[in-house]
Amino acid sequence: MRNSRAVRWYVLALPSRHRGAAKGLQAELDRRLRNGEPAFEYFAPTYVEVREEKGVWVKTARPLLYNYVFVRSSENEIYKMMSTAGLSLYSFLPRVRDGKREYYPYLSDEAMENLRWVARSYADIVPVYTPEPKRLMKGDRVRITEGKFKNAEATVISQPGGGRKDIMVCVENWLWVPLLHVQPGQYEIISLNTDNMHVYTRLNNDRLFGALHEAMQRHHAGGATIEDRALATETLQQYANLRMDSDVTRCKLYALLLPAYTILGDQEACNRMIGEIQGLLPAVRAEQSRALLSVTLYGCTDNCIYREQAHGIVDSWRTEERPKKIKAQLIRRLDDYDEWLGHRR
Repeated sequence: MRNSRAVRWYVLALPSRHRGAAKGLQAELDRRLRNGEPAFEYFAPTYVEVREEKGVWVKTARPLLYNYVFVRSSENEIYKMMSTAGLSLYSFLPRVRDGKREYYPYLSDEAMENLRWVARSYADIVPVYTPEPKRLMKGDRVRITEGKFKNAEATVISQPGGGRKDIMVCVENWLWVPLLHVQPGQYEIISLNTDNMHVYTRLNNDRLFGALHEAMQRHHAGGATIEDRALATETLQQYANLRMDSDVTRCKLYALLLPAYTILGDQEACNRMIGEIQGLLPAVRAEQSRALLSVTLYGCTDNCIYREQAHGIVDSWRTEERPKKIKAQLIRRLDDYDEWLGHRR
């Protein structure tokens, strides 16, 4: 099933050794406008490969990997263009099949708008990577919050052969544009790579949980330090916009976010998070996850109800000869909160 009259941003390819700008497309567009024939849009940026040499991004002298142009028109009209002498070198990319659908590769209007915006930031010379099999991990998605790429959404990939994590705008799952000037603190994570156990590893962040717990001690003692507030801000940049699919991962996520909001004194965000936790708790069946939320609620609110809930679960573990790691951590945290809040039994 095909729709050869649908107007889309189709991807056309030039021979690999072609070096000219899209003069043929512009000539064809001018001819059509003169003759009153259907017009079209096109986008023909220059593609270069880049690599890092001694900490500096430079253009390489290697041949171009791809010679793509993008034409917004229908298949029928593009075939007419390619029948002219000036455009005979252009060709569609191979067709793809999706169920009963068969079509030439194309970009959505939204993806094309984003690509052109990124290209403008590079003066229409777009560095390109092809995808190959600190805290950002390969596969995480981020939203840029500051700088020239503000509001762009991007994916973290590994530079081929370099072993370095780079933030890339992915266009329709086949073209990757590196955001070379994005610095730490200028992005927020909006999703974690969920292809394997990576998401659990990221949320089982002992360093971050431990640092936040120590910061909570200073918070209860009279005030968090500048470093504590920086840690809380970093935590929110890393995790505040994540959306987890399972109750277990939500529990781990909320146990990071509520202390961060508490340290920053953001009462509105604290109340919102407490409401979400209260709504989640009745659905949580895993004992350790319920304990994690209850201990966190108690430590952040000094509420006697949450204290009783936490002790109701955690105290039963104290008789175990060798409690598991998470159990031992929660026992210590609950004892710490009792001491810091003046509720030693």
